[in-house]
Parts: sequence; structure tokens; C-alpha cells
Amino acid sequence: MTSAMQMALPVTLPDDETFQSYFGGGNEQVVEHLEDVLEGANQRDFQFTYLCGFADSGKSHLLYAACVRAGELGLSSFLLSFKDIAFLNKEIFDDLESMDVICIDDFQCIAGDEVWEKAVFNFFNRFNSPNRVLVIASDLLPNMLNIQLPDLESRLNWGTTFQIRAMSDDDKAEALVRRANMRGLELSMECTRFLLSRVSRDMRALLDILNKLDHASMVEQRKLTIPFIKSTLNL
Repeated sequence: MTSAMQMALPVTLPDDETFQSYFGGGNEQVVEHLEDVLEGANQRDFQFTYLCGFADSGKSHLLYAACVRAGELGLSSFLLSFKDIAFLNKEIFDDLESMDVICIDDFQCIAGDEVWEKAVFNFFNRFNSPNRVLVIASDLLPNMLNIQLPDLESRLNWGTTFQIRAMSDDDKAEALVRRANMRGLELSMECTRFLLSRVSRDMRALLDILNKLDHASMVEQRKLTIPFIKSTLNL
């Protein structure tokens, strides 16, 4: 594939996951760093960023947004999630050093796997050249992962590391309102708090629900009210 943004496997993230739609709740410095790295990608030495945070910290959103921004800047990119490791093989790294930006998610899934660790280590060494950007996301810091290859752990400590805090319920509420507004939907804070009290607080699940409400609202030409939300979601 030679398109500006390439995906290893189909990605289920919404197509509006950009830096502009990211509500970090105190993690804005991460966005500023990634934007700066990408915008200067063609004038700098190798840039490596390690993002650490648990679920609901928005790591996947940031990786997808980085690929979107790379495409806007005319840079080639590749997004890979090790959560899909059962469907991947080591040859996925073949020739990836020709790309401008590589984003790897769920790095913790290969920790302790000697073969995959060696494959990543070898790719890291090949990709380590000027005008290249590598972003890796994991739930733990490198020294807290069960990495068996000491040289790989050393490489993971080379770059700029950010520990991203998880979103609070208030953060999620504001993020949902912002995302709805970007779609032209009016979602009140009252409706948002109702959702958070009745459905999963997982951010990905909440965005899936917002998609469903958006579609239902367009079909039925109804505003998002608590009664409409109850009816649509069978709450």
C-alpha cells in the first residue's frame, strides 16, 4: 500500500478522532508535543515518543490522530495494534522503514515474547534515521513491562515519555459534548450525565452510543433529550 495513511488491519476508531477532537483533561501537552514533532518531521533527527496510560486515557485516539495529521502534512504513516497479534506475523515490519511515521498501540501485548521483541528491536534500529517519527503506546512504563530483551527496554527509554492520566467522568462528559458539537448535535450536560449514570463509562463504548444516537436523531428528526435517549437505547 502506498497511501498517505496505512493501516495494518481494519481500525474501528471513529473517523473524527483527530487532535482537534481530543479532550485530554490535563493532557494537552501531549498533543502539543505530537503536533510539533510531526510538523517538524522533515527537518529533525529521529523522533521517538512513548505514551503510557491505562484504558480511557485516550492513547489510541492520539495515535490515530497522529496518523490523520501526518496525512494532512503529506507524510506516509502506518498504524499497528499489537492487540491484534494473533492475526499478525513478523513480516509486517518488512520495508516499514520507508514510511515517515509509525504508530504502535498496545505494546504491552508483546512484552515477554522473545520473537516479537527481537522483531521490534530490529525494526527500531532500521527506522532510527533522520526525518522519521515513531510513537509507541502501552499501559505501563518500559521498566514495568515484562520485557526479556534488555536492549529493547533500553531503546524504549530513548525518547520523550508521557504518562497520560485516565479521564474522569467530568472529562468524559465534556468530551462527549464536544464530540457531539463537532457533528452538529446539541447534547446537553444533563443528557450526558444521564448517559454516564446508565451505560458503560468506557470511552469507546460511549462514542459508539453517540454514533447510535446521532443516527437515530437524523432518522427521526429529533433532538437529543433524556426521553429520546431512553427510548433509543431501551434504558
